[in-house]
Amino acid sequence: MLDWLRLIRASGLLTIASNSIAAVLVCAGDGLKPWWLLARLEHGGSRLLWVPLASFMLFACGMLWNDLNDIDRDRVLNPRRPLPSGRVGLAAAYVVGVILAVGALVAGYMAEGKTGFHAAGVVLTLIFLYDFAAKDVPYVGSLIMGLVRASHAIFVLLLLGPEYVKMALLRGDPEGLPWLLAYPLILGLYIFGLTLVSELESRRSHRWELLLGGSIIASAIGLAAVRVVSAHWIKPLAHISGVGPVAVVVALAFAVGLLVALVAMLARPYLEALRTGKQALVGATVFAGLGGIILLDALVAASAHPLGGLVVLALFPVFRGFGSLIRMD
Repeated sequence: MLDWLRLIRASGLLTIASNSIAAVLVCAGDGLKPWWLLARLEHGGSRLLWVPLASFMLFACGMLWNDLNDIDRDRVLNPRRPLPSGRVGLAAAYVVGVILAVGALVAGYMAEGKTGFHAAGVVLTLIFLYDFAAKDVPYVGSLIMGLVRASHAIFVLLLLGPEYVKMALLRGDPEGLPWLLAYPLILGLYIFGLTLVSELESRRSHRWELLLGGSIIASAIGLAAVRVVSAHWIKPLAHISGVGPVAVVVALAFAVGLLVALVAMLARPYLEALRTGKQALVGATVFAGLGGIILLDALVAASAHPLGGLVVLALFPVFRGFGSLIRMD
């Protein structure tokens, strides 16, 4: 069982959970009151089961087919992985890969009919495009991977209803909610930059490419920070008599702590890799960046609601503990 969990990078499912929470919280545009969001989720019905199930299956499917496509290369470079070592049978992996792909589409359909099926299908198409065509194409593969995560962040808006997916893609929002593509853009940029950095582990590269990838990651973090300092909840919270100003200071201090922790996690291996040009340090940067996904999500969630960051941050120690057994790289 542990080999199957390693094969699908099960620890990474926690980043899918944090992505989903952040995407949904960004839609909470009703001041400090969580009731709007809770009411939406309460009326979500079976979507609350099928959307997360589809999300998890899409992630597992992408990881599994990625390793199936890389089996020949892994036999040489990573012979201890579950597939090249033979601990997981190749035929069984193909069967499970098909089941996960079909299951994700079925779960999407069960969540919201044709809208859910098509939304899951877009994510799945991008996954297969990356795994089988774009992964080894410099820059293009990284861009496609960024689009995978961005499209998934749109897909999970089905938790709130199909109208949110349509508003994100087609016309904005008539009810005064935030721009619904803000978080998919931030997440997509971060994953694009991180995947671009990861390319440099396996091909000849230049320091300017590492600098480019780091700049893209920094832009995503910067956009998340801008969301915090311009958060819609700052003024209404500050006007609560007595505790309001103190609560704003505490909430912003927490967000700044998240920002500092995220930058510190990434900066040390990244700057060392940039200074020395060593590929081993590029790998360390990528590993740190994978954990940074949850911290980025916590920062974005904190910009949506003063307590949102705490909800997402609770996933981080679980990710680190789980990740010590089942690494994502």
